[in-house]
Amino acid sequence: MDRHRLSEFFKLMNWQYGKCLAVPPHCSRPPIRAHSVQNAQVLDLLASDGHVTGITRRINSEGGPVIEFGDVGRNFATTFAGLCAEHDRATFAPIDRELFDPGNPQHRFLVAYRATFHELHATCEAGSKVQSAYLERVKRGLDPKDSPSPAGMVALDFMIRAYETYMYKTAFDAAYLSSDFAGIAHDVIDIRTSRPTVAACALFSQYGVDRHDGEAVRVCLNILPLTATRSVAVFAYLPADAPLAREMLKPILLSAGEQQKYELSRRLLNSCGNFVLAPAYFDSWSDRKREVVREYFVRTILEEDMTYHDPDLLLF
Repeated sequence: MDRHRLSEFFKLMNWQYGKCLAVPPHCSRPPIRAHSVQNAQVLDLLASDGHVTGITRRINSEGGPVIEFGDVGRNFATTFAGLCAEHDRATFAPIDRELFDPGNPQHRFLVAYRATFHELHATCEAGSKVQSAYLERVKRGLDPKDSPSPAGMVALDFMIRAYETYMYKTAFDAAYLSSDFAGIAHDVIDIRTSRPTVAACALFSQYGVDRHDGEAVRVCLNILPLTATRSVAVFAYLPADAPLAREMLKPILLSAGEQQKYELSRRLLNSCGNFVLAPAYFDSWSDRKREVVREYFVRTILEEDMTYHDPDLLLF
């Protein structure tokens, strides 16, 4: 990689997309580092010395991007610049100020709603970065300005993903505005543990499993430690997605005990990037387990693999 391209790559990766994505009307207030996983409640149970363990990314000038586990300050963990302070506070006050109650329809809805904000911000940021990279290629004469090119088609694909995520979120916006919290389907799994280990907030698409209208099936997943010995996993779906989503998630929904925890762990690593671990728990892992988990996560970023099995994928 030549120095100019390396410099442009570093500049692009350090650029952050920021915009309040609250329901219309348009909000022009500056975004904050909004937590997708509750800081005061959930991260309290995981953090050690002000840190949690999460996925970190760095750039090696020789080998390119490196993805590994590392310490992340709890005030930065799971944050995204997709809400202003006022909308973050007003929208999610019921779950930020109260203990999460998995039996409360509003609470279940809000953790799923938060996942849609996080994913929309992520897809918008990715789309903006890829589009900027493409325009830089055009500027340097590496791609034509007025005709299709592979780089241009990749940029278009990323923009389409962002738009599709936006359209998906509008269904949650409508439910939020009408307080129709029961209009979103949910499955809740109660997880008994010897200690808190992992928390997550994610929206993922199951490509290759399409509805009759051709839309990919999407699932919101939150994993939340509630006490030292109890966590919950909350799956949420639009009604149109629920039948196919539940069919896809049968290995989790129809199992129990350690097998259920294992299947949930595999799905999380395969489909979700926004999760954190308790440092004390991560420090107890063998070198082999750390590499098995890291390698599986990295390998499934671009291509799903739910056929792979290894007992070290267990995260509870």
